[in-house]
Amino acid sequence: MGKPSENTIDYYIQPNKILCSIYGLWPTDEERTTSKQVLAVVHLVISVIIVCSVFVPEVIILTTKWRDLSILAGAGTLTLTMTQFLFKTIYLTTKRDTAHRLLVELRSLWVTTDDPVERQSYEVFAYWGRISTIGFFMSAVGSTSLFLVTATLDCFEDVENSNRTNRHLPYDVWQELDFLKSPEFEVIYACQILATLNACCAVCGMDGMCWTTILYLSGQFRLITTWLNNIGVEMNYKPHPKDCSVKVAADLVKCIRHHQRLSKVVKDVNSLLIPIIFIQLLTSGVQICLSGFAVLSNNGGDNLLKFSCFLSSVLVQLVMYCWPGEILIQESQEVGYAAYLGVPWYQLPPAYRRQLMLIILKSQDGCSISALTFKSLGCHTLTSVFNTGSSYFALLRKMQDTSS
Repeated sequence: MGKPSENTIDYYIQPNKILCSIYGLWPTDEERTTSKQVLAVVHLVISVIIVCSVFVPEVIILTTKWRDLSILAGAGTLTLTMTQFLFKTIYLTTKRDTAHRLLVELRSLWVTTDDPVERQSYEVFAYWGRISTIGFFMSAVGSTSLFLVTATLDCFEDVENSNRTNRHLPYDVWQELDFLKSPEFEVIYACQILATLNACCAVCGMDGMCWTTILYLSGQFRLITTWLNNIGVEMNYKPHPKDCSVKVAADLVKCIRHHQRLSKVVKDVNSLLIPIIFIQLLTSGVQICLSGFAVLSNNGGDNLLKFSCFLSSVLVQLVMYCWPGEILIQESQEVGYAAYLGVPWYQLPPAYRRQLMLIILKSQDGCSISALTFKSLGCHTLTSVFNTGSSYFALLRKMQDTSS
């Protein structure tokens, strides 16, 4: 996989492509031979099977030991994470062609302007998406590594002490491991490590591509704002505004057409991401509740550190979904402000004023990413999910106090 040029969008989505390709999930960019298509399908199937080697036992222990709140918190947190991940995998696999068409459209938007200064309007947002993906991947790797490292250290300690009383898997899927002899224990241990690495790469790649796309579209709206400000500057410095009416009209038409195109792309992105974001937000509140309960239920030791880091990763993931959505709303509304305040519309002929009014009217509500019951993705969504998680947490604490 060659390194793309920094002047293309492929440079900024390269981390997402690498992480998704490790798992075997990425919309094809070119025509593949039959053999390569078969290998890609086999790669994805094997990766899903490896992940299910952790998911299925977690579901079993959750259904059999759900009355134990400590097990409910630990196994439930991991089960929800795997459920999110497998849903995204299945959904995006069925929507692979739609995702590919959207990727082609994003590449086409990149060459909207040849001016390096104007291109910075969306380059900076694409850069934020790239950095966010890398940062989230490091956070996820750090969180999952704690589960692997603590289990590995305990295994080494047991080998040195010639006993197996304290050995455990990275993710506990059985309460008693005495019946697991070598090499069964080592095989299950290796499968959990592979499942963790596959899931970590895929989640970071898929989620990173979602918010990188939203940020990139926010930058495209900022490009329109830049165009409108340039129109205003040009008109203010012209001694006779009517002399530049032809160029102003052409620039206004360009802004209107690009705004219409972006509105359509946002609708396409929204249509593709609605199920993913809905499931993510719906389960994030429960994740915050269970992982927070697991943190408070452990007065010390490895579990406290592990679930604290896991909770921080869940919060980072939630913020990284809501933050780009808020930026998209702000940048799309900023277009209307630039059209009204930045352009001396009172100097334009009536026909051009009507063109400018179209941009202002369409920008009043702004463009946003919705998720069924969540009307728009933004900072208020973050607050709503936190409130939901707090309510579930209070319920668990009440159940714990009642049982004790």
